[in-house]
Amino acid sequence: MQIQRRREQVIHDAISLVKTQALGMWRFRWFAVGFAWLICVTGWISVYAMPDVYKANARIYVDTENAIEDFLGGIAAPTDVMSEVKVVVREMTSRPNLAEVAHETDLALRAETDEQFQDLLTSLQNRISVIGHRDGIFSITFEDTDRDKALAVVDSLVTTFVDKSLGADRTDSAQAQQFLQEQIREYDERLTNAENRLAKFKQENVAFMPNQRGDYFARTQEAEAALQLTVGKLNLASERRAELERQIEGEEPVFGIMTTSPGTGGGGFTSAKIRELELQLEELRLQYTDKHPRIGQILETIELLKAQQAAGAQSQSESGANRPVPRNPLDLNPVYQNMRIQLSKVEVEIAALRAERNQQQNEVARLRRLVDTIPQVEAELNRLDRDYDVVKAKHQQLLQQLETANIGEDVSRSIDEIQFRIINPPFADNTPIGPNRPLFQSAVLLFAFGAGGALAFLMNQLKPTFVGSRSVTEVLGIPVLASVRLLQTVEQKRAERVGRYALQMSVILMIVSFSIVTMYSEEGSLLVRKLTAGIF
Repeated sequence: MQIQRRREQVIHDAISLVKTQALGMWRFRWFAVGFAWLICVTGWISVYAMPDVYKANARIYVDTENAIEDFLGGIAAPTDVMSEVKVVVREMTSRPNLAEVAHETDLALRAETDEQFQDLLTSLQNRISVIGHRDGIFSITFEDTDRDKALAVVDSLVTTFVDKSLGADRTDSAQAQQFLQEQIREYDERLTNAENRLAKFKQENVAFMPNQRGDYFARTQEAEAALQLTVGKLNLASERRAELERQIEGEEPVFGIMTTSPGTGGGGFTSAKIRELELQLEELRLQYTDKHPRIGQILETIELLKAQQAAGAQSQSESGANRPVPRNPLDLNPVYQNMRIQLSKVEVEIAALRAERNQQQNEVARLRRLVDTIPQVEAELNRLDRDYDVVKAKHQQLLQQLETANIGEDVSRSIDEIQFRIINPPFADNTPIGPNRPLFQSAVLLFAFGAGGALAFLMNQLKPTFVGSRSVTEVLGIPVLASVRLLQTVEQKRAERVGRYALQMSVILMIVSFSIVTMYSEEGSLLVRKLTAGIF
């Protein structure tokens, strides 16, 4: 209950305070009304004097889809055209570009100093709007007090937008091609130097170069393995020869006794083998030179057989050529003759294997002597080959990129990657879009009422007065026992009524004036601007 009473007391005190202030402000009602009228007249004239604002706009459709790019996928260099267009949009509102626009449209004449020109560029940045939508439509708008200037600025921006968008891709392509050409020239020089170093190194170390059989260690292992294989074959051939000799020594004739004439027997076989080897030698010389290992082996075998044949002929001449030689019964034994033939073949094979073994031993010994030289040569060769391969691969890649860029430029020259369609050309309505004079005039009226009330409140604070006995008690602390009401004469009452009517009519007239001012805002604006133009 006590809280409720306190709350009621606070509300009562607040209402009393408001009434006291209102009664005190009422004394200065004519000052408030006059001040409000002054603000209204001044504000409405200022709103009328505000210049009209015209809005020019244009809409452009950017078509970046091109059917030919679907057929040239992977051949021509792809371009992100929309990204380039967005970059151009940002460049349009840059200060250097706006400076060009200002000079082209004579807006620069509005500025007399450099500071004013910079302020003009800032104003242009704030009033120009370039908005891109997802469907590829770009809107360009600009507001200015001069309709023709607004149209000229939008037209200049549209031209800049189209020209720079078309030239951006070609400029980037030309710069990319120039860069690739410079890189290719550099890699051409590096590739030539690498080739010269590699050729010179091969010439200086031609004896140590790896061949189709592999590097040094592979060739060494292959030579040792071949030597072991040849030694194994030689051992087997020697064992076969020993076995054949043992069998020949233990063989007995089984046919009748017959004598043989000199020059028959083993010498005839030797001559046949020599002729056979000579035929093989002629066939090999048609394909290879005398340095071929097989030709060398055959030559050594022929020399050996000829030596054996000469030794046999010499032994027969010493025993007497005219003395009859009894025929050996073994000459008539076919088994014996077959073994003699096999023995001769084995001896020829042994001679060939020995020659091959000697050659392989020399090769193994040579490779072992070069155990420190050849690996270093091969390592240096691998390093040169690696450098050459890296430079060559990069060179090929740059050539491919340059070819791709050239095809892309040819495509861009033959067709336009960007198709511009001006949906709405630069246009500005004859009716200005601003300023919103009715809104500003309403704001002036509300501000005038508020300013008049504030003036009355301030004057009441400067010249306070008691509006009742209670206020005297509250301020001075003196109790008031009684109060006497002011008695007015008939003239005073009439004057008070006239004053109230005049105040009401003044406020009503202010509201009516506001309605008239708002209704004829365009005509009033034109009239005020003509008057101010004539004065100034």
